[in-house]
Amino acid sequence: MLDVEITEQLLSDNKKLLIGMKKYKRIMEMLYWTDVSTDKEFQRAFNDFFVMRSRKSLYYDMFYKFLEQKKDKGVSFEETLEYLKEAEGRFEISFSSKLIHVINPKRPIWDNNVAVQHFKMSIPDYRIDSNVRQKEIVKIYHEYCSRFYEYVDSSNGQAILRLFNDKYPHTGFTDAKKIDFLMWVDI
Repeated sequence: MLDVEITEQLLSDNKKLLIGMKKYKRIMEMLYWTDVSTDKEFQRAFNDFFVMRSRKSLYYDMFYKFLEQKKDKGVSFEETLEYLKEAEGRFEISFSSKLIHVINPKRPIWDNNVAVQHFKMSIPDYRIDSNVRQKEIVKIYHEYCSRFYEYVDSSNGQAILRLFNDKYPHTGFTDAKKIDFLMWVDI
């Protein structure tokens, strides 16, 4: 987990953090001002920031159409996971969580590196039954959210947020995103 000393180092002129914050802010500003299902500039920005590469064009079409349909209404992790499985034929825990996060920035993003390094969690093996695996992924994602929120609300998490807010007082980012950024640059 992050601590105050590590966070102070991460916040001291960290180019990766600054570049990431600018890219993220642009995505979030564009989201409601454009039709994300057709706006190639938005899609390029999203793909670049969230490292969404090497997918079939059908996947991108389905992903952005779904995001456009759900951005005003919200969507559950379960629905997103199932929908993206139809598009790609596999469970996309990370991209499902990213889509949900963009719609609701209070939701944490599942990043395999962050989940393993900071929370000691990983997704179930590919070799188990698909239905069982899907249920396990949903369970693990919700457990991850619980652990993430517990950390944000902890005294250590609150100290980290104070440091972030002192350095970058007017980002408009949610507490979950601030912690996510710091965990992301720490890997």
